[in-house]
Amino acid sequence: MSNEMDRLIDMAKDYEEPVIEDEGTASGVNYHNITQCDMLNGDGLRVVMWFAGCSHHCKECQNPITWDPDGGIPLTEWEESEFWDGLNQKWIQGATFSGGDPLHPRNRKYAGEMMEKVQAMGKDVWVYTGYDFKYSESNGFYFEDANGNTFSYPYLKYIDVLVDGRFDCQTRRADIEAGKEVIWRGSSNQRIIDVQKSLEKKAIVLKYQ
Repeated sequence: MSNEMDRLIDMAKDYEEPVIEDEGTASGVNYHNITQCDMLNGDGLRVVMWFAGCSHHCKECQNPITWDPDGGIPLTEWEESEFWDGLNQKWIQGATFSGGDPLHPRNRKYAGEMMEKVQAMGKDVWVYTGYDFKYSESNGFYFEDANGNTFSYPYLKYIDVLVDGRFDCQTRRADIEAGKEVIWRGSSNQRIIDVQKSLEKKAIVLKYQ
């Protein structure tokens, strides 16, 4: 018994803590989920990144838990690899960026860099935002919030389809009462915009009514 105890003690002395693999550098943004093989947020089978952070706070929003930009999970290289692994599958048509809002100030740059990488893979990009997409001859294309605050977005060239505008619960009720088919968005005031054709025409061009 004594010899066995001595052996166990010697093994304990030689024990070394396992090396934990680096989970990667934090991106500075948070996310709530990554949905694989999604058919509800754009054409074809898609991978959806659900960002944390939304300042629109639409009445009767279905995802109020995503409003806080500090909520959810920090997006590191480790977590993001799940997104890219899914997108690499040949049956996946493209990526959708939703939330929350991928164009929340915390997310804009990082989401735009991801969009650029998606396009480089030959996949298409859909973006859902509560900001209104607008165009004027003096300002070109820009986004505007409910308070009239505006910003331009240098990553527009990497977006194929944009679903813009705040969800409106009254419009949603009217849609249901009228038996109106509303695809790819919550209420019919939100628009499904062909961004590349819009850039070409210098006007808002809808992809679907």
